[in-house]
Amino acid sequence: PVCRSAVRIKEQQIRKEVENGRFFMDKNQLVLYERFLTILRELTETAHSIARAEEEKAVALSLKRHDLLDGFMKKEQAYILTLRGLDQHRVRLAKSLGWESLTFVQILEKVEPVQKEYLKILFHDLEQELRTLQQSKEVAERMMNVRVYELLAAIERQAGIPYDRERKVDFEGFPHTNLCDRYG
Repeated sequence: PVCRSAVRIKEQQIRKEVENGRFFMDKNQLVLYERFLTILRELTETAHSIARAEEEKAVALSLKRHDLLDGFMKKEQAYILTLRGLDQHRVRLAKSLGWESLTFVQILEKVEPVQKEYLKILFHDLEQELRTLQQSKEVAERMMNVRVYELLAAIERQAGIPYDRERKVDFEGFPHTNLCDRYG
């Protein structure tokens, strides 16, 4: 994310433009616009928090600390609910600003130059955090799959179900079913 002081400087520049009458937005629109900016920052922070929770979950899984997973899952669920609420609010604000169904690029085409520069920073930060979130999620899912595979293999060994390294299970003479096929 961009340095917070640079963001504050840009916000101050926008306010000066409004005060000097060089910014073509009425006060109602300006309030909506500022709320939109706040929502973008909150979305970015929440995406960052979810990514960190995913990273922590992946570390816990890699260390076989399964006892920590429940806490990470609950924290992650709370963040996801927050993210959904923020995104719904973003959509409503975008509609009020006349940006309904517009992509970030299309919004940038519609705004004043001084807004464009600042929005570009916020959109970039949000996209970057969402990419990081996606990568963190994929790592955590891979680690989860490895641990589930290990657990199922241990259960099958305890049940006496033979299998080879290629996961071809030999069921002849065994009444059990392959747990990997059932739940995997």
